[in-house]
Amino acid sequence: MHPKNLFALDLGTTKFCLAALLWQGDKPKLEVIDIPADGMHRGMVADISRAERCLGELIDKAEKQLNVNIDKVVVGVAGSHLRGYMASHSLPLNRQNCSLRHVQRMIEEVETKEENPFREILHCVPVGYKIDHREEIDNPLGFTGSQLTGRFFVIDSDKDYLKDMIRICNANGLEVTRLYSEPFASASVSVDDEAKQLGIAIADIGGGTTDGIIFQNGKPVNAFTINIAGSMMTKDIAVGLNLSFAEAEQVKHHFGLTYLKHQRDSSTPLDPMAKRVFVILGSRIHELGAHLANELKDYRGLLGGGILLTGGGAQVQEIDQFMADRFKVKVTTRTPHLTAVQPLEENVNSRHATALGLLNLELGRYYTQRQNQGSLPRRYIDHFVNWIRELS
Repeated sequence: MHPKNLFALDLGTTKFCLAALLWQGDKPKLEVIDIPADGMHRGMVADISRAERCLGELIDKAEKQLNVNIDKVVVGVAGSHLRGYMASHSLPLNRQNCSLRHVQRMIEEVETKEENPFREILHCVPVGYKIDHREEIDNPLGFTGSQLTGRFFVIDSDKDYLKDMIRICNANGLEVTRLYSEPFASASVSVDDEAKQLGIAIADIGGGTTDGIIFQNGKPVNAFTINIAGSMMTKDIAVGLNLSFAEAEQVKHHFGLTYLKHQRDSSTPLDPMAKRVFVILGSRIHELGAHLANELKDYRGLLGGGILLTGGGAQVQEIDQFMADRFKVKVTTRTPHLTAVQPLEENVNSRHATALGLLNLELGRYYTQRQNQGSLPRRYIDHFVNWIRELS
């Protein structure tokens, strides 16, 4: 059994993107459609009327191209207003076996405990549990004790900003069924479980911001936003080489940091333009790397998987090698892949990692709910969806 057609929106700084998972019988088909963004700045809405109009153009284009009606979407949330932090909570077991309901009740109580009139929790992810004073474990079910203690990674967002995002969608006839943080979404399709266990930082280099999330022992432990990304790189090239923004974008993708190849092997043919682009682009990417290193300073020696770059900015040629050389850390790039359904190779591109991740998270949520149907408290299932409807 699979869900109905799913649609995910990534309202980015440089592009508005809609990812669609359509079902033809039992076979899923992935489609991704995007248009240049308007009304956005550094991953956040800066002009509501322009953003509304731009989203309307995207939905019209998608409905015509896919020949479907789009009325429900999951939406990604990005920007410096996102906050990631650790929270803990304890629950009495009274020497009973720990059950699924104990765990679910604990998550509910953590979310209640962390409630803030100006913030809304997007994710509350279990990091580890303890029964009494024993060692921390991943799964407490079936253990007997007096007290259950849990650690959770929480990502929350500015509540009023979420209202604005939902209003923009509602103005275009869209019901927002779920909101997810974009760093969490990108990570879900960019990094495998083994790398998460080793410890890894994922940096999604978008148009206006670089959004990241850090994993240790398979669990998220921190999130961050850096206000340096692809648009700044393109603007640097445009100014430095006296080009239009569109021309600079083409130059960025054609040359990237390929001058590195000549530095490694002097017999490699040298294009003078490649060196000029390298000097300009390298300065900005070095600055991004310095900010990234600052975000990761508390995890020095703890990230065996290194740094994984995704998003459109990760497509700059040789960016992984450039950062690895300068910051002496393992840096890789990877094409996103859906894990909640059979791998789909069509239309998969790093610049669409966030939109694909939103689909992936919603699919995972759907299958988890079906698996736990009948055991999940109804209030827990509907809490967030009802909150969104109240705002509409």
